[in-house]
Amino acid sequence: MDTNKILFIVLGLIIFMVIMNHIVIITPTQTQTQVVPVPVPVPKKPIGGCAGTRYGCCPNGTTPKANYLGSNCY
Repeated sequence: MDTNKILFIVLGLIIFMVIMNHIVIITPTQTQTQVVPVPVPVPKKPIGGCAGTRYGCCPNGTTPKANYLGSNCY
């Protein structure tokens, strides 16, 4: 055998090995998806409420008074 034939055979084997290492066989698999229920968050209760403020709440029942007179109440 001459050197050209040996060189072509070696290069052919190297190219074949490189190509075979890059081929990925994907097998289809059936996966079952399960629906996981998401818990509904419970709304947090406000801490203190009107009784927890220094001057109580405004007549609307949610806004705390800034002073005894309730000057911030509208």
